[in-house]
Amino acid sequence: MSWLIYSVFLFLVLTISYPPLAISSLPSDNMALVPVGEFLMGSPVGSDGLPDEQPQRLVYTATFWIDHYEVTNDTYARFVQETGHRAPANSNPASTLWENNAPISGIGNHPVVNVSWEDAIAYCTWAGKRLPTEAEWEKAARGTDGRRYPWGNEWNFKKANSASYWAGRTIDFQSGADWDAFWIRGEGAKISNEKGMKGQVLTMPVASFPESASPYGLHDMAGNAAEWVQDWYNPNYYKDAPLSDPQGPPRGAIKAMRGGSWLKPAISLRTSDRDWGTMDSRPSGTGFRCAKDAF
Repeated sequence: MSWLIYSVFLFLVLTISYPPLAISSLPSDNMALVPVGEFLMGSPVGSDGLPDEQPQRLVYTATFWIDHYEVTNDTYARFVQETGHRAPANSNPASTLWENNAPISGIGNHPVVNVSWEDAIAYCTWAGKRLPTEAEWEKAARGTDGRRYPWGNEWNFKKANSASYWAGRTIDFQSGADWDAFWIRGEGAKISNEKGMKGQVLTMPVASFPESASPYGLHDMAGNAAEWVQDWYNPNYYKDAPLSDPQGPPRGAIKAMRGGSWLKPAISLRTSDRDWGTMDSRPSGTGFRCAKDAF
């Protein structure tokens, strides 16, 4: 067999045996592939999970891509500069981490915060992506074995950027008054003033806790910045939600967020914990990561 004929034959065999992937199934921008299948979502009734996480259900998701890392200040800056979109801003101008449409020095690899749900949607659309659903986010964070934290079932305050990490011990606020006592008047306020950027913000570079990555290799799925997701938030949604690729309630007044932030206590860093915010708010502890359909 001549070399030309052999080459054509080999090409046909490989093409038939290994058809090319669709363009939309190829990874981009350092994304992880989360395969099709079921996972345990939420917390069982009678457990220490919160009411809005119940009941626990076996939920199916199609294959999807999701960012390994929270969107950083440097990456978001490219979006702002190319599109003219508004820069992140804190309700207290003295605590805003951006100046002249760019992040201040030294925080380029930190997750962007002070962005609204609307800002996150605009960025992901610009990047050719979208926000993950709550179901996709939780599956990416905990895998298929129902783990409580991205790294496993045992809590460890050294494995994520949270209130516990900065205090050097497990912190769990029982009320808003406890939160104020720590972050506004107490130990947390002192830490923020001494170590926080602009005397307040305690984000850290993404992937600062590599041993805490999720089963799919995602970083900071617990702590650092909380993350906007696609869904409207409804505390009773799990009771009647679809078991296949749930997209969240069809309407609502507030949007869901996941993962907790450096401001949050231990309970808020569980993979099943749910939080929320108004879609136009720009919380000091909230950022996001994007997802993408696989096919």
